[in-house]
Amino acid sequence: MWIVFAFFTAFFEAAKDGLCKKSLQNTDSFIVAWSWKALTVPFLLPLLLFTPLPGELTFRFWMALCVGGSLNVLATLLYIEAIKSSDLSITLPLLSFTPVFLLVTSPLLVSEYVSIIGGLGVLAIFAGTYILNVSEIKAGYLKPIYALFRERGPRLMLGVAAVWSIAANMDKIGVKETNPFFWCVAIQTFIAFFLTLFIFWQRPSAFTAISGNYGRSILALIGLSSALGLVSQMLAINIGLVPYVISIKRTSILFGVIFGGVFFREQKIAPRLMGALIMIAGIFLITLNL
Repeated sequence: MWIVFAFFTAFFEAAKDGLCKKSLQNTDSFIVAWSWKALTVPFLLPLLLFTPLPGELTFRFWMALCVGGSLNVLATLLYIEAIKSSDLSITLPLLSFTPVFLLVTSPLLVSEYVSIIGGLGVLAIFAGTYILNVSEIKAGYLKPIYALFRERGPRLMLGVAAVWSIAANMDKIGVKETNPFFWCVAIQTFIAFFLTLFIFWQRPSAFTAISGNYGRSILALIGLSSALGLVSQMLAINIGLVPYVISIKRTSILFGVIFGGVFFREQKIAPRLMGALIMIAGIFLITLNL
């Protein structure tokens, strides 16, 4: 069942990405980031009616909540800025690196290990990166990895992947110390609260810039998609290993590249799509030991 929940996570993640991109056309990036997290909470709160509340909140729970919540606030701001700066089809595939970082963070934080054969997956991911950057490489230029860092969006998204590789392990701890539904509400409430404080501190006028009922409807859909994806992810993490779940979650990359071409008319989709597929193949080599 964790595989089913992980694929649901991927679908809703891609839907949220597309809605964020659409909203960024006429809405402040800070508000889009806030909606992604804060508007998720109203959709999650009813879950508390269907799940038992934990009898005691342990130190490990509070540690996971504070560390994971803070990291997610940082990652949220970086993520929104990344997809605003560059095409979905060139930024989202960089999230493929999250499972690579998890090869280090999961053994250290939650004692979850994968096979050495995962090294082949790393090579496949870098092969996918090469193809992803074909359209950016000049004739005779033989170092495509460096081309990745010539654009701001991919660079920011690589930072998001690193931050999430730690935060995902905090989710595992939080779920095990309580339950998936309670953890969803707790972590999202934490993120929403501090993200709201940050926006009021940095740009208080942003909340008055939401444009009309259409703009508000898209923001609400972002919250709904995020809530459905988050619940699916926590249910999957509760059963499966973190690197396995996150790898399947990253199949949202494929959906994202397709959405970028169909809905936003992004160019040069074919080579990027091939690169995304190879990177996904690398993820499965790492985590499923094919």
